[in-house]
Amino acid sequence: MRPGPSLLLSVFVLGAAACTSAPSARPGEDPDTPTGPSSSEEPTVPERSSCAGLPAGPGTHEWTVTHDGRARTYRVRVPPHYDATRPTPIVVAFHGYGSNPEQLEVQTGLSTLADTEGFLAVYPRGLSDAEISGGTAAPRDNTRGWNAGACCGRAQIANVDDVGFVDALLADLDTHVCVDPRRTFATGFSNGGFFNYRLACERAGRFAAIAPVSGMATSGPCAPSRAVPVLHIHGTDDSVIRYAGGSNIPFGRPYPSAETSVKGWAEHNGCRQVATRTYQRGDATCAAFTECSPENATASLCTVRGGGHTWPGSPVPYGNPTHDLNATLEAWRFFQTRPRP
Repeated sequence: MRPGPSLLLSVFVLGAAACTSAPSARPGEDPDTPTGPSSSEEPTVPERSSCAGLPAGPGTHEWTVTHDGRARTYRVRVPPHYDATRPTPIVVAFHGYGSNPEQLEVQTGLSTLADTEGFLAVYPRGLSDAEISGGTAAPRDNTRGWNAGACCGRAQIANVDDVGFVDALLADLDTHVCVDPRRTFATGFSNGGFFNYRLACERAGRFAAIAPVSGMATSGPCAPSRAVPVLHIHGTDDSVIRYAGGSNIPFGRPYPSAETSVKGWAEHNGCRQVATRTYQRGDATCAAFTECSPENATASLCTVRGGGHTWPGSPVPYGNPTHDLNATLEAWRFFQTRPRP
């Protein structure tokens, strides 16, 4: 049996080179040393009320875009009742370190929900060690990751411009399908969750809201151009990315707790500094910082008591995920009421 994504990241944490986050999760606070490439200015985000002449139809597609001299690929699920003339919301889902788009698609069940709810599910593919070195990845390469500032793996060490890749991906996606720029969202697992936070810092004009799972707030300068709603989901017994924060990743930096990660964004978004419980079932509890500016720019934390490094509600039993909370469904519900102004 092929190892699951959380096992691969556990192996990475125990013996490979690195990923983590800075000790502060507060947007705008600089770390002691830079951990990622300087980001360029945010690209202009198009506004649209309709589309014409776009070729893709329903189904699963694999598309390639060239960025920094490399061919970068991404996977897209277009729902059955997609209308090519009508701007459609998208959820961009970033896999964890050592994983890939296909695994994340199965792990989350996101494409199944996309088919039901009518949004586009987009799965970017991180670079492998071999690709970063100028070679070709093996078919089952388990070294793919994202440069989330201070995390993870070779992508971080080599300062891969993954933010620029996302810009290129979104521009290329616009040539295939009718994307709603005001309803573009991001989610991700582990390393992909860290990267969600980085995108919230550097591409707040593009991503309307984020929903990271088992990934902490990014390190590095963070001065988002607008308040970004955050839904963070994490297990208290996660031994890979610890709920209480830590410095357990080789060659990495200390990273903040889940609570600190969310509270930092609540402060930035001007929210009331007392969280209100919004969900309680079995081992899962969610609490939100509300009365934000704007009102829907809430910062929420869903905690799974006893939960490990897993995707809550996953149809895949690896890691014994809870079914008292469905992270995929909760993320989509969160996104639906939080379009970009």
